[in-house]
Amino acid sequence: MKKIFFALLAAPFFLLSCEGPAGPPGPAGADGLIGEVHEVTATFTSANNFSVDYDFQGQAIEEGDKIVGFIQDGGQDNQGNYNWEPLPQTFFDNGNTYVFTFNFSRTGFTLFLDGNANPGLISSTKRTDRLFRMMIVPAWLVGKVDLNNMQDIMAKMGAEESDINIIH
Repeated sequence: MKKIFFALLAAPFFLLSCEGPAGPPGPAGADGLIGEVHEVTATFTSANNFSVDYDFQGQAIEEGDKIVGFIQDGGQDNQGNYNWEPLPQTFFDNGNTYVFTFNFSRTGFTLFLDGNANPGLISSTKRTDRLFRMMIVPAWLVGKVDLNNMQDIMAKMGAEESDINIIH
């Protein structure tokens, strides 16, 4: 009796385990850039209206992703690592106030130098060959990371120095 019961119980599994045509394909994956770091060198002059545009070569970041920026301030810490300051970054020169800032869209970003006086009056060392890191922070990470701390963002994205996309 046990053998008959087992045979009746196992029969549906043997009869139903067959192959058929493949099912429909799943939804397409998301296009766009996810969690990247771009390093750019920018020079701000009256010829470029003290702003520099960059695009993501036809790609677009995901809806909800955020771009945060940092400027290298020229100093180094005790271990020899360069100091990076979050944007916007305000500084004072000859009694005037200036700010490095940026805006972004899903397809690129623009860096600006603005102030309460003509930025062309600032020493060229403060306006030329300035190094910035612009980070695309995925939406899922935005609330879980200190957006003013470049090392924290890179660590949580799993990005290394070798992963940085250099744009000059």
